[in-house]
Amino acid sequence: MSSSKFLGFTALTLALLTAAGTAGLVHAQGGGQGMGMGHGRGQGYGMGHGHGPGHKGNPVRHRIVRHGDGVPAPYRGKSNTLPDSAANISAGSKLYADNCATCHGKSGEGDGEAGKNLDPKPANLAFIMDKWIATDDFLMWSIAEGGKKLKTDMPAFKDTLTEKQRWQVIHYLRSGL
Repeated sequence: MSSSKFLGFTALTLALLTAAGTAGLVHAQGGGQGMGMGHGRGQGYGMGHGHGPGHKGNPVRHRIVRHGDGVPAPYRGKSNTLPDSAANISAGSKLYADNCATCHGKSGEGDGEAGKNLDPKPANLAFIMDKWIATDDFLMWSIAEGGKKLKTDMPAFKDTLTEKQRWQVIHYLRSGL
């Protein structure tokens, strides 16, 4: 193979791999690192099954949304109608500190003291917030219903936090923790 054909083939291969990583295909198939090529942020969705160092969340929940029926009907299509205001983000910050940080950690990396011995580990919220999975309806479902259906220790907050409070937490998560 000539060097120009080899370089063209290499460029095409890298472009396809980058596109696959960006679309989450590498992660869904259990390969790749971090957020795609070159990011080096630990295991991808399909690796480690959400356990141990470098976990990125609950792959079962991700598969349900990606390949199953998606977000369940009571939550499907919901969107946050609260203004993205300093007051709502501040309220969400306090609610997160009081209800979420013990497991998900102060910075949302799934490293809170109460979550250290959980299996699977709490989701790394800081990692997933800019991913395709972090839609309003998915986040509301996750917070409201918790992880019982998925055999995680995430408690359901639908009877603890009002819908407005859950949306405030989501605003805080979107603000970058």
